[in-house]
Amino acid sequence: MYSTNTVLIILFTAIVFSLIWARFRVFTVSSKKSRLGALIYDPIVAIQIGAPYWYWLFPSFDYQGYIDSYIAVLVLLFSLLLFIWSLKTAKNMNFALGEPKLGIITSGPFAIVRHPFYLSYILIWLCNTLLFNSLILWITLTYLIAFYIFSARSEEKAILKTEYSREYREYRNKVGMFLPRIAIWKS
Repeated sequence: MYSTNTVLIILFTAIVFSLIWARFRVFTVSSKKSRLGALIYDPIVAIQIGAPYWYWLFPSFDYQGYIDSYIAVLVLLFSLLLFIWSLKTAKNMNFALGEPKLGIITSGPFAIVRHPFYLSYILIWLCNTLLFNSLILWITLTYLIAFYIFSARSEEKAILKTEYSREYREYRNKVGMFLPRIAIWKS
């Protein structure tokens, strides 16, 4: 039987490979603005990725996390499944330009939250931060959450300037940015 730490390492490694694959195969960086943003974003994500391995490799480091490793496994598994579901649902979206190829996506995880990719990232980094309770992880988490909020708002402003503006406004009124709207569960 595997220990919880072993399961965490395997699961986190699967997440890391998924994120790296998607970063270079799906979320291509083509504009000058995107390349400049990646110069800051990528190293900060590397810290969030590298720190857990550091803590696992050097268990003498005494960290007092806020969550149990069993909860971390569940959160990371949920995050990975949400990320994969989002990839499958959004296969027709042009991420390099930040514009939809065939309209806006309102099905799958996008029917629950408007930015399921960002939500999956936030859950991964939040889980790491709560599990290891490290100052560097808290600092990078704060930056990454601010980055995702800014990026989501920028993407939405761009969509509101397209022919999908009216449809997107209706969608935005029904579906939360990162958290599901309660009304969706009442019907």
